[in-house]
Amino acid sequence: MSQPVQQPFSPAKHRAIRLQSCAGQSADRGNWNLAEEASRALTEKVAATRHFEISSEPGLVFSCNVEGVVDRNSFQRGPALFGNLSEVRVTVILWESPGDGIIATFRGFAALPPGSMGTIDDPRRLVAAAMNDVANQLDAWVKASGDKK
Repeated sequence: MSQPVQQPFSPAKHRAIRLQSCAGQSADRGNWNLAEEASRALTEKVAATRHFEISSEPGLVFSCNVEGVVDRNSFQRGPALFGNLSEVRVTVILWESPGDGIIATFRGFAALPPGSMGTIDDPRRLVAAAMNDVANQLDAWVKASGDKK
C-alpha cells in the first residue's frame, strides 16, 4: 500500500515515543477484540524495530485505528458453507501531539479468503500481519533519514 509520509524522520526529535491504545473502528466488533490485539501487535512491532524508545516526554505519539471483518463461524462450518471474507485494516498515525500536525501515516492490511479461518487464533494472526505492513513502512521511513540503528 502506498502511504503519504508528511515529514522525514528526525532521530533527534522523533526517537522518544508514546504509544496510545488502538481504537476499534469496526462496525461489527463481534467477539474479537481487534483494538486490543492491534495495540499489542503495534507495541511488539515498534519495539522490534529498535528505532524508538518509550518515554514520558515523547517527541512522537503513535495513535492507531483498526477495523476488521472476521468470519467468526468459518472454522465451525463445512467447506460448502464458506462465503465470508476475513480482513483487518490498521492505520497508525504519528503526531508530535495529537491535534497538532501529522508527522506520518502508515497503513497495513491483511485478509484471509472465505472459509479459511481455521482456529480461534486467526484474528490475532490477521492483526499481526497487518501490523507487519506498518512495521515495514516505519522501518523504511526511519532508514530513509539515514538512521541505520
